[in-house]
Amino acid sequence: MNSLSTPPTKSTVEDLAYKHDDYDFRSTDPYAFTKYRIILKWLPHIDNLHVLNAGCGSGEMNALMARHNPSWNIDAIDVDEEGIQRARLLKEQLSLQNISITKSSIEDFQPNGLYDIIISNDVLEHIDDVDQAIGRLAAMLKPGGLLLVSVPALQWVFGYHDELLGHFRRYNRQFLAKQLAPYFDIQYMRYFGMLLVPIAFYYSRLRHQAYPLGSQRDKTSLAARIVNTMLLLEERIAFPLGTSVLAKAVRKRS
Repeated sequence: MNSLSTPPTKSTVEDLAYKHDDYDFRSTDPYAFTKYRIILKWLPHIDNLHVLNAGCGSGEMNALMARHNPSWNIDAIDVDEEGIQRARLLKEQLSLQNISITKSSIEDFQPNGLYDIIISNDVLEHIDDVDQAIGRLAAMLKPGGLLLVSVPALQWVFGYHDELLGHFRRYNRQFLAKQLAPYFDIQYMRYFGMLLVPIAFYYSRLRHQAYPLGSQRDKTSLAARIVNTMLLLEERIAFPLGTSVLAKAVRKRS
């Protein structure tokens, strides 16, 4: 099937226990935090902006943005009650005052005014009618406002991990650009996570099993040190493939 055509519908329902275990790992996951640091570097240094984190999960990106600029007014939404509870707990633990957290989908959320920036990490792949969701994100963003988005990459590695997380699709640069094009001008797009492509293909696609996260939980292991070194390199250098696609785009004014 052409990777730019409509992707296949997922065949399984989201496994909440697997998703919540993923929250646990992501709270200290070097892959996730390296990706977040790349996105943070794309953020402007302007005070008093109105920002939306559309799909905040367990709240790590909320905290990073709140500390990036404490003057920002940050709204965070997610459809998962467990994620909302974790995000609120993290906000309380870190005494973050500039974040408002609401349980809502992108489609149903009613903001108090338009946003200067919208960030959406690992969300679009969970939505069947993604065109409607992207249109809704555009409608909530000021003309000329900034959209920062990341999605899992490479449909040919779609497997066990995607099925249990309830993904409808994985992306490539061309497909993400096509979906954003009606509303956004893309400023920059890159892959991230090249080292993890063979790992995702072997475990998730071929063996149909969870990723071997034990070696990453032990930060002193050889595997963890290799992964961390490669992630630091990828923070500076964009390679031609990866397990994620990251995009920086601007809302069209017309």
